[in-house]
Amino acid sequence: MLDRPEDFLGRVTFVTGPEKHCGKTTFMNRAALLARRGAAASGRPGPALLTVGYDGEARDLLSGARKPAVPVERGDLIVTTERFARPCSPEILEALPGSTALGRLCVARAGRPATVALVGPEGNSLVAWAVRRILDESLGETVLVDGAINRVTQAASIEGARFVYALRVDAAGLERSVSRVRRMAALVDLPLAGATADESAPGHVVMAGALTAETAARLPAAAESVVVDDFTKIFLSDAELAAFTRGRRLLVARRVEFGGFVVACRGLTDDAFLERLADDSIASMVAFNPYEERPGRAA
Repeated sequence: MLDRPEDFLGRVTFVTGPEKHCGKTTFMNRAALLARRGAAASGRPGPALLTVGYDGEARDLLSGARKPAVPVERGDLIVTTERFARPCSPEILEALPGSTALGRLCVARAGRPATVALVGPEGNSLVAWAVRRILDESLGETVLVDGAINRVTQAASIEGARFVYALRVDAAGLERSVSRVRRMAALVDLPLAGATADESAPGHVVMAGALTAETAARLPAAAESVVVDDFTKIFLSDAELAAFTRGRRLLVARRVEFGGFVVACRGLTDDAFLERLADDSIASMVAFNPYEERPGRAA
């Protein structure tokens, strides 16, 4: 799962995660490598690489931590500024509306292999605009977006797009990581409103905003089913979500396709993570370190 060219070719994949340095860029690089292989074998165009904000720099601008580079090959599409695209001898194809503090954004095609820094728009609408432009203008058909969990609603604006959830797990943070995975698995599996609920029933409530512990406490006691726009509007912890769904049915007006979890264990084994997770249905959605080269696997 998530380690074959066909897992990415011809579709839009948003790579999300719960925090900085959780493996999003590293996984995107692996997915881009697989997509290039599949594209070369089938005569299809190479991948388009985007980010939300600024990525691919040698070190994080705030923490100074070393970050993975973003390698590109000739024919890849990138969204960044002209300045940061220069190492790959770019052909500028489109200019994005507006500008960033780092310069004007553009869609460019790499003219040679290089390592680049990706710069992307911060707003949801511009990220969606860039993706749609690439697809609608037939500039590319395989798009990888290095994003963040609070940007996952962008995937819902692109027909057929999906997201994957990357996280690093160590022994000290095992409980927190397991809680995050369980919570996300519950959220992406929420049923669609209209398909399973009687919207005319007195106990059916449609929420206009976010579902938090405070707004949940203000719901009428008679509310038996509650609808939110999508799962990103739910701000309940794993325990709060479990408690809420014991007493009510929680539904979403729209679903965002989920590709699975990408878990990188550090200081503990993959089996130890699965043992603590203790849920086979969720375990089936987990891919462990698909971007790492292992003995017996072709590079």
